[in-house]
Amino acid sequence: MSMEFTILSAAKLPIRGNFDVPAKPRALAVLVHGFKGFKDWGFFPWLAERLCNHGIAVCRFNMSRSGIGENPETFDRLDLFADDTYSTEISDLLKIVSHAQQVCPRLPLFLMGHSRGGGVALLAAEEIPSLRGVATWSTISTVDRWDSAAKKQWRRDGYCDVENARTKQMMRMSTALLDDYEAHRDRLDILAAAARLRVPALVVHGENDESVPLAESTAIASRIGGATRVVIGNASHTYNAIHPLVDVPFALSMAAEITAHFVMAYA
Repeated sequence: MSMEFTILSAAKLPIRGNFDVPAKPRALAVLVHGFKGFKDWGFFPWLAERLCNHGIAVCRFNMSRSGIGENPETFDRLDLFADDTYSTEISDLLKIVSHAQQVCPRLPLFLMGHSRGGGVALLAAEEIPSLRGVATWSTISTVDRWDSAAKKQWRRDGYCDVENARTKQMMRMSTALLDDYEAHRDRLDILAAAARLRVPALVVHGENDESVPLAESTAIASRIGGATRVVIGNASHTYNAIHPLVDVPFALSMAAEITAHFVMAYA
């Protein structure tokens, strides 16, 4: 079964998503995209299908301030993207988890996040009492990604522009992200959240990650008691996948199979 859905965020913004559910699901995985990511990017639809083939129901969704509007592959709501925050993404994820558990009740629940999405998954984990496990791919170990000079310039200008390498759009961020971090440093401490995690964890990272240093996976795994860390050789930040997904790289297949086996081992 495949179905689309839309729910509202805490700020009454649409959160659009998809459910892919096999005939006899044994677990439920919620996929969390990262910065400048979206539910239909590259490997996400393929990953949902691959996990379904292992008996895992999958929910993938766009954060309410991802910048993606009604067109599933176009950043046409950069006004929403501008005011995105980590706290907003945590809230969105909790809303999605609640909805997913209503659609697929009684299934063991897992979070699987890529890049910033993995950090958001770790930050939200302790607020999900029924959680069975967390898998992170290429995940950040801190939300503080800018040096002091860059943050001062951001404050002076009132915004920070980042380029989307694929679309060449300049995606502007207001100071909302900085404000959120400075107001909630303790709540947004990913390594502290990892240390509090009390469910099984899988930490996957590409050996040649060009966006998030490999050492960040070491930092995360070291904080989680009993975490399994897997480094995939010759793999980029996206496990050598591109958008659109023309073919399936070996590194991506490896990450998907390892994740599926992790979920089924603890389901």
